[in-house]
Amino acid sequence: MKPIRSDLNDQLLQQNFASETETEKRQLEKCQIMAKNFVELENGIAILSDLKNNKSYVYSGKIAEELKIFQNKNTLEIESIWEDELFDVLEADDVLQKHILELQFFKFIKTIPFEKRKNYSVVSRLRILEKQKSLIHKMFYFSDAHHRNIEFALCLYHFDFFPAANYTGMIINNSDGEIFRHTEVENSDFLSLREKEILKMIQLGKKSKEIAGLLFISVNTVNRHRQNILEKMRVSNTTEACTMASKLNWI
Repeated sequence: MKPIRSDLNDQLLQQNFASETETEKRQLEKCQIMAKNFVELENGIAILSDLKNNKSYVYSGKIAEELKIFQNKNTLEIESIWEDELFDVLEADDVLQKHILELQFFKFIKTIPFEKRKNYSVVSRLRILEKQKSLIHKMFYFSDAHHRNIEFALCLYHFDFFPAANYTGMIINNSDGEIFRHTEVENSDFLSLREKEILKMIQLGKKSKEIAGLLFISVNTVNRHRQNILEKMRVSNTTEACTMASKLNWI
C-alpha cells in the first residue's frame, strides 16, 4: 500500500487533464486574487497549487515571519504542490492526518455535482512544533467545468486563537453548516462497533466466511458491513480502508 501522501499526490496529479483553456486561465487569476486578498486581510499564508502543472504559488504575510519560513519573499513559485517548508514546522502526525483528510476530500468531492463543489472545504487545526500555538488550515478544490477534474487547490493558513491539545479536522459544507468529521475523537462513532470489529478482522487477513463464523452472522451480513465501510470511508477497497482506519486510530 502506498504512503498516504504518495497516494494523494498520484490521484491529484494523474487526472485526465485537458489542454489549457481560457476558462482555466481565468480561474487561475481568480484564485490568485483570492489568495492575495486573504494574506492581506489575515496576515496568513496562502498556497495555490496548480495540479495540472505540478507547481504552487505561495503568498505569505506576517505569519511567515513568525514561523521563519518563505523569508523575504511575499510571492513565491515552487515546483511542487506541497508546501514542505511549512510542513517542516508543524507536528508530523498532524500533517499526516491532514493528508488523509484531503485524500478523503478528493474522493468525496468527486461524488458532488459540479455546481455544488464550491460549497465544500476541508478545515484542520495543525499544531506548531515547539510552540504553544496552532494554525487553522482551510482548503478548497476548484474543478474543471467540462472534464470534472480538480484543477487547483487553494490552502489558507492563519493562527488559531482557540488552541487544543490534539489535531482536529473535518470536511464542511460552507453553505449550510453541515460537518463531516474525520478525527479520532470526533468520529468515535463514524464506524459502528461491528464495522470496526469486522475491519480489524479484515486487517488480520480473515476472509468473509471466517469472519461470519467467528461472529455467528451470515456471510451476506459480513459483506453488507464491508460495503457500508467502503461507502462511509469513501475508499475503493478494504485494504485502503484498513490503512486509513489504522492511521486514524479507529481500529
